[in-house]
Amino acid sequence: MKEFIKKYKKNFILVFIIGFGIYFYILFRHDVVEVANKIKQININYIFVVFALLLAYVALEALVIFKFANEKVKGVSYLDAFRLNLSTQFFNSITPFAAGGQPFQVLYLSARGIKAKDSTSIILMNFITYNISVIIVGLLSLILKFNYFNNIIEGIEFKYFLLIGFGVNVFITVLTFVLAFSRRIYHIIIEVIWIKVIRWPLLKKFKLERKTEKIKIAINEFNHEIKELNKHKRLWIQGVLYHVIRNILFFMIPLFIFIALGENVSGNEINLVVGVVFVMMVMSYFPLPGGSGGAELFFTLIFGAFFINSVIVAGVLLWRFITYYLYLLLGFIALITLNYKKNLDNINYPKDDLAVEETL
Repeated sequence: MKEFIKKYKKNFILVFIIGFGIYFYILFRHDVVEVANKIKQININYIFVVFALLLAYVALEALVIFKFANEKVKGVSYLDAFRLNLSTQFFNSITPFAAGGQPFQVLYLSARGIKAKDSTSIILMNFITYNISVIIVGLLSLILKFNYFNNIIEGIEFKYFLLIGFGVNVFITVLTFVLAFSRRIYHIIIEVIWIKVIRWPLLKKFKLERKTEKIKIAINEFNHEIKELNKHKRLWIQGVLYHVIRNILFFMIPLFIFIALGENVSGNEINLVVGVVFVMMVMSYFPLPGGSGGAELFFTLIFGAFFINSVIVAGVLLWRFITYYLYLLLGFIALITLNYKKNLDNINYPKDDLAVEETL
């Protein structure tokens, strides 16, 4: 676990360097005094609403993790799930394509004494239900507002960026689903591709054949665990529903930021929420941590159709600070305060059962 955390120290520093660079670039391209005055006039009551939305966003995913975890193992409290989720956002924020979050979750639960097959199935269920919710919200947004935004945004082939982003999310979800539930695909990957690849002269020296049997066993166990969880349809539906709600709450944050800045959003509430959905779609395949650069660019592009320049700049700076940099800091605090005690193995896998397993 310590090695995993150390591995991303440089990413953490890089994120803040990139972030400050983008902030200064945005500010110095515009009237700094005008932007500062706009932020000074902010209605703090609506900022509290923004923080409440962010809290609900974190709390609902923690609830999903908690429910999936308690279907498989004992001893994972809601507070554990909450802090784990917040810590996950730290790793998502400092890695390209948010690739560091799920591996950290699996490693953390394993470090607490939960078997890898159980921790992986818990995290994968959360990941799949989240991606399904993203597709549902994204598809509804495209149906409702694709033509509207395509008509009002000029100077860039916006629709192609948007459709690519949606396509990436669909591809990842389908691929994860197939890998989780199809033994045939696993067979192709291991028996056909893996066996051939490890025989290449370049890889022979690593003697990967010895690990193949262990990988097969792990895959069979994992596939079995996922199919067991699949029997709980109610849990699946709850997971997707909670994720849909939390995503919508998150997408509402810029709406209340603009209200806090004193802007009249009457009649454009749905447009502003859907606008954030489209920004997040494009961010999903931006290679820099947190979609840095792409997030600010497309936020400015989309909301530039609704507000004047100083408002857009103030809005994007507040939005990224609250939903990314502050979130990153809170995630780091959660990371260093997590319970790392390996005390769940005895609860879930009594020594007698382990002895039987070893004998077999």
